Amino acid sequence: MPYKEGKRWRGVVRFTPTHGPIIRRTKFFETKRQAEDWEGETVKAFKVADQRNPAKADVIGRALTVTEWANRYLDHVEDTMCRKTYNEKRLAFQRLGSFLRDDRSLVGRISLHVALEHLAMVSRTVTGNSANKDRKNLAAAWVWGIKYLNLDRDNPFQHVDRFPEDRHPRYVPPLGDFRKVVDLAGPRRRQLLLLAFHTAPRRSELWKLKWSEVDFGSGLVGYWTRKRRSGNAEFDELPMSAGLRAKLAEWKLVSGSEDLVFGSRFNGLLDPNNRWLKRLCAEAGVKPFGFHGIRHLAARVAIDNGATIMEVKHLLRHKSIATTQRYILRTKKTTGAVDALDAALADAVRGRARKNDTCG
Repeated sequence: MPYKEGKRWRGVVRFTPTHGPIIRRTKFFETKRQAEDWEGETVKAFKVADQRNPAKADVIGRALTVTEWANRYLDHVEDTMCRKTYNEKRLAFQRLGSFLRDDRSLVGRISLHVALEHLAMVSRTVTGNSANKDRKNLAAAWVWGIKYLNLDRDNPFQHVDRFPEDRHPRYVPPLGDFRKVVDLAGPRRRQLLLLAFHTAPRRSELWKLKWSEVDFGSGLVGYWTRKRRSGNAEFDELPMSAGLRAKLAEWKLVSGSEDLVFGSRFNGLLDPNNRWLKRLCAEAGVKPFGFHGIRHLAARVAIDNGATIMEVKHLLRHKSIATTQRYILRTKKTTGAVDALDAALADAVRGRARKNDTCG
């Protein structure tokens, strides 16, 4: 439907072919009638072209093997997303390949029934949460395939209903337990834990931190992240406390020419798999926690000590305040409703006691 833009009419065509991406065209005309005629003729031409040559796109999508689809999509993910996301999506394809039992299986043979059977098996043999993750990742891969590989527009994984999950809240250590572990750690590990607490980075961001991203002059430390919907790598800076800045300056003298703050010289001491942190927790006699638990702890302590939700959002480097609110809800459980019920019951008991005293 054309619309007026200034003194001219803009004709707009949006055509969805049998296979391939949506086609959009627009053009200006002096009159509405001219724009309407152009829209009709353009749509008719697209329809004729689509009817004459449907097979080429169909062959590209349906003759593609699952392995080819997986490899192309994972190459894209590796270039645009973080390593954790890549590993999660690769695992989803590995499970799908095991279920199909043939690396040469064609993508075109994956029907809604096949998708349901596969995800149901993941739910039975692993967990419902894993099945839902695979459903999400395979559906996203299919959407990407529609755009770039001419897969069938009917996405089978999107039509599968989500599976029941047994959700357990992430363990967030009490501040006292974290303090015990910090006190037990050696100088370098203690510095790592304090940096994790004061700047709340994700684990992968912590291990990639470079000295060039620590600005001692302005007191800022910066982290790169790909935890963005666009997949773009973005750089965020956070202020350091005076004490943290002094400790990092001391550590830089020890690290010498290392490019990474936690570089190869400390790999044996600070392995990125958290085994040393679990051992420290065991030695301290506290429940084991990881770096994401420290990240949640930082958010909780900040809120409990008067920080606003916007300040915590900046600390956690979230794009959306809704994400920060979910963090706060997970870590800070209010007792308002429970206290109100307790007070009401106490009032009722006191009222009954007064009534009995009056009657007596």
